[in-house]
Amino acid sequence: MNNPSSTYLISVRPTWADAFFLDRNPKTIELRKGSFGASLKPGDNIAIYATMPTAEVLGIVRVLKRERLPLDRLWRASEQGQLARVSRQQFDAYYANQESGVGVWVGAAELFPSPIELCRLRQNWGRRWQPPQQIQQLTDDRMAALNIDR
Repeated sequence: MNNPSSTYLISVRPTWADAFFLDRNPKTIELRKGSFGASLKPGDNIAIYATMPTAEVLGIVRVLKRERLPLDRLWRASEQGQLARVSRQQFDAYYANQESGVGVWVGAAELFPSPIELCRLRQNWGRRWQPPQQIQQLTDDRMAALNIDR
């Protein structure tokens, strides 16, 4: 991926993490709550960490845009959940008691030839390193450990 401003790491449940890298109808919107990714901008990269039981960085996607929207508009913008690969029931349950949500539109998904396992991340980044609950900006040193070019 060519010269983005920043690269981030996010944790995603395995089903939804895998969906970014499907050949047909990939996931192209990540739905989040709160102020998630307020510093994300078009051209930034996001490394996708699939949570347990997978516990691997699967690949990387490029940010196209990030928007906070009222839930009815976010649902419509996600093409009734199709772009986020969620049902209306999942969407409503996730955003229960929320008035708005964050959509991060992504493209240029690149699946790594070999996923990067949690144990390897800890070897390179320190044994106490924990995957982010929300989002973590990667330093140049950490990107080098993943073999990611800026």
